[in-house]
Amino acid sequence: MRARRERRVLYLLLACALVVYGALALALMGGEQTQTEYAGIQLQAAQLLDRCFQQVKGYKEELGIPLQELDYHQTGMLGEGYTGITTTLGALEAKRTTACPDMGALCVRLLQEAGVRPGDTVGAGFSGSFPAMNLAVVAACQAMEVRLVYISSVGSSTYGANNPELTFPEMVHRLVEDGLLETDSAAVTLGGGSDVGGGMEPALVEEVAGRLKGMGLPLMAEEDFQRNLERREELYRTQGPIRCFIAVGGNVTSMGRGESGIGLGQGLLRPERPPRLTQESGLVQRYLAQGISVIHLLNIKRLAADYGIPFDPERWPEPGASPVYFRASYPALPLWLGLAGAAVLLGLCAWIRTRDGILAAREAEKECDDGKAEQRVENSDN
Repeated sequence: MRARRERRVLYLLLACALVVYGALALALMGGEQTQTEYAGIQLQAAQLLDRCFQQVKGYKEELGIPLQELDYHQTGMLGEGYTGITTTLGALEAKRTTACPDMGALCVRLLQEAGVRPGDTVGAGFSGSFPAMNLAVVAACQAMEVRLVYISSVGSSTYGANNPELTFPEMVHRLVEDGLLETDSAAVTLGGGSDVGGGMEPALVEEVAGRLKGMGLPLMAEEDFQRNLERREELYRTQGPIRCFIAVGGNVTSMGRGESGIGLGQGLLRPERPPRLTQESGLVQRYLAQGISVIHLLNIKRLAADYGIPFDPERWPEPGASPVYFRASYPALPLWLGLAGAAVLLGLCAWIRTRDGILAAREAEKECDDGKAEQRVENSDN
């Protein structure tokens, strides 16, 4: 009887799995791709970003900086394998991918998902490692009419903005001077070790710092980690308050010291479950603990996969055609019917087990009573 019951339960569980699978298949077959309601703004950001790339190429040509041979799309956004302001190793494929104009569209989408709207203020921390992604954030905020307060750094990982003649703060400053972008750095740091140029060639650091001061850019140098964080927070507070914080690259002031910042994830980080703060925490953890959403842009391969942007492709998708401009929607009826069918089948499984258990208990009780009766007869015969 037990074996027969288990077979019936197994068949019902298999039927339940088939019902759920069928419901999912029907929902997927009926799915539709619809443009986001802000697709036009996404396209504006992508087009502005592409114009920035073209302008930066012109700056490099003017300064005699040859385009990197590994910059297959000739965007002008890749630096060298190593220079005197290189701080760490970086993934070449990720750097090429960030130079896709659709990264501007991605940043618009992330800001929209974070609840940022026209007129809001956003804070950002930019390292020199991902100059194209930095510019994508600036272009997205400009297209959305969002006020951006950002601190940019000189130091860069390999293949980032590590040409000593054209660092990222200088790059974006020239784009503002030429009228292509509206917002310049609120402050500039050297990056590198302790955020004051550690590990970089001293002569180059001094040369770059002199140029930045000559441009009128406010250079912030604070070696003490906690004081550095406090000064950054003060700047965002006095020019804010900010609705969202964006961290591009792996600057220690954004990510914190150690691995805790990396483990928080990529893309939009919501503050529903804020991390525990320690003396090693950076601005990402601090703002999440304050209930402020964070956009974390470092693991480019993961971000590209999540939003349908091809990773290091031979050709970029046509403007406005990649999945980042679309939202998938699926019919709810097949899913509800599937859940209802699965619930019925699971309920039937439970009923069979309960019923058979009761029957088995009654049968055992009957056998016990019969045994007792036989025992009494035997005792009377004796």
